[in-house]
Amino acid sequence: MATAAENGLPRELAPGIHWIADCLTIMDGDRPLHAYSSAYLIEGTGGSLLVDTGHPRDWKEVTRQLDVLHARGIAPVKYIVPTHSEVPHAANLAQLLERYPDAKAYGDIRDYHLIFPEITDRLEARVAGDRIDLGNGNEYVFVPAVVKDLVTSLWGYATKQRCLFVGDGFAYMHHHHLDECGKVAEECPELAVEEFTALFAEHALYWTKFTDMDIVIAKLDALLDHDFPVDLIAPGHGNPVLQPSVTFPRVKDGLLLGASITN
Repeated sequence: MATAAENGLPRELAPGIHWIADCLTIMDGDRPLHAYSSAYLIEGTGGSLLVDTGHPRDWKEVTRQLDVLHARGIAPVKYIVPTHSEVPHAANLAQLLERYPDAKAYGDIRDYHLIFPEITDRLEARVAGDRIDLGNGNEYVFVPAVVKDLVTSLWGYATKQRCLFVGDGFAYMHHHHLDECGKVAEECPELAVEEFTALFAEHALYWTKFTDMDIVIAKLDALLDHDFPVDLIAPGHGNPVLQPSVTFPRVKDGLLLGASITN
C-alpha cells in the first residue's frame, strides 16, 4: 500500500498552502477505500498557520510532513486554528502546542478549556471577521461557517491565495479509491460528487433535512461570489478543490439531493 510520501504528500496546492493528510483504510464490503482527515499549512513570514490538527491516529505522519515542510525552510507553526472541536480536526492540539512552544490556538475555543485544561493560557478566542496577519500581504480571515458541523464551526480564508478552509462544510465525500490518494477532486474524473455529498449530508449533517436548503445554497453563493471569492477550497475530508467553478455546482446539487432523501 502506498505511503503518504509516495502519494506526494505533503502537497503544495497553491503557492504557500500545503496539504497534509494520511489515509485510513476502510472496507466497503470486499472493496477497500481510503479516507482523509486533512490539515493545511499556510506559510507565514514570522510563523506559519496550521488549519486543523489531523486525527490522532495520523500523529506520526502529520509530524513527519510538518518536518518535511520545515526542512524546506518554511517557518515553524505559530498559529493553530481548528475549524471546530471534533476529534479529526482538533484532537492533536495539545501535542502540537507542546511541539511548538511559541504557538497558540485560535478560533471559537469556548469548550477547549474543558478538553485541554492544561493549555488554557494558550487559547485565543476569535470570531468571524477577525484576522491574523501572516506577512507578505497574506491574512487568514475567520469566516462564518454556512454549513455547520458543530455550533462552534468557523471557516477560514487565506486572502493571498483566495483559499477557503471549510472543515466539514464541503465534505462531499470521506472516501476515495486507492489510486486517488493525494489527488485533488478534478484529478478524479469518476468522482461521484453529488451522490457522496448527499450521503454525507444524510449521515453527518442531518439538520439539512429540516432546513430550506435553497436558503443555505444562496448564502454559499453570496459568500463565494461576493465576500470571499475562491480559487481553492480546502475541506477537512475528501479531495481539495482546485476548480471551484467546476466542482462547487455539483456539491450544491448534492446538498439539495441529500435534503430531499426520505427514510
